[in-house]
Amino acid sequence: MAFGPELMAAYPSAKIILTNRDVDTWHNSCSQTLLQARWYWGHEILQYFDWMTALIHPLRKKYWQCLFTDDFEANGKTAMLAHYAEIRDRAQQQGRQVLEMELSDGWEPLCSFLEVVVPPFPYPKMNDGGNWVLKMRERARLRAKAATSRFLGTALPVVMAGVAIWAMIGKFGSRSLAL
Repeated sequence: MAFGPELMAAYPSAKIILTNRDVDTWHNSCSQTLLQARWYWGHEILQYFDWMTALIHPLRKKYWQCLFTDDFEANGKTAMLAHYAEIRDRAQQQGRQVLEMELSDGWEPLCSFLEVVVPPFPYPKMNDGGNWVLKMRERARLRAKAATSRFLGTALPVVMAGVAIWAMIGKFGSRSLAL
């Protein structure tokens, strides 16, 4: 949903494809997946320790603020319908063709529109939501583990060196006072 008009301006000869989805089904799917990532507490903490999360999490928050006024539940459906209307209107103004298809339509309409041969394998269907939240949490856990490892790999030696220096100063400092 992001950057449709900008992409149309940047690629004026590109063909436009709108994959239509039932707005209620789409909204429910996003609520069960992407919205969970937006509010996952682990990302709030991890962004201070993991460079990838530090980049993605603030962008994700800004994205939701800009597209949905930070209230997807109330504004998501309206935003989706407005996006589709805007793309259709701009394409019509520019005299550009638009392929509107359902993902269940398969290869034929897409390949015909793009003027390419239909591949000999089934049309992919990999984005079914399923265990998306579990996968998101597992990725966050792995990033937290890597961040902890990096932290221990650099901070622990520094702390140990500091303790050793402190102990040596304490040991030698007390001797110099005893002399």
